[in-house]
Amino acid sequence: MTKNRAKTGRSQPARQPHKSTPDLAPNPADDPEWLEMSGNERQIEKSPLTFRQQSALPIIAASPTIAQAARTAGVGESTLRRWLDDDDFRAELVRLRQESAELAHHELRGLMLRSVSVLAEAMDDPDKAIRLRAARYAMSFAVRICETGKLNRDIQDLEDALSLPDRPKHVTVQTS
Repeated sequence: MTKNRAKTGRSQPARQPHKSTPDLAPNPADDPEWLEMSGNERQIEKSPLTFRQQSALPIIAASPTIAQAARTAGVGESTLRRWLDDDDFRAELVRLRQESAELAHHELRGLMLRSVSVLAEAMDDPDKAIRLRAARYAMSFAVRICETGKLNRDIQDLEDALSLPDRPKHVTVQTS
């Protein structure tokens, strides 16, 4: 009695090892359907990270401390520190954090537009106190936006000045 018969109650032929016959294998270049599909497929790169590292990355990116990240991800703190020493892991963590920050930034921009609409509606409220509070918030945000714009222009001016070609150390300015 074979193992298969013991499980199913009837005799089954033993499985033969798979034979590879190169002459029967299809040649992808000869198959027009394969050629058509190959143009649509995207190239997938193999990650140098383990499945465990890839699974832990989102948790680590969202955790405020290494200890909490290790606990939540279910890895030892020393393991996490070793992973953080790995250039590939660290680069993927930085990429993931940047991607998350960009997503949050886009979400906040959308919320800002909705908030401005709500604020504009509040400025038409019959209650004078609500209109005054809405106007105060609107002015406060407008001032912050102007200040941020000025700071960004100042930073750009400094970056432009730093990227200028070498200039003489001592420049004399003549006044008339």
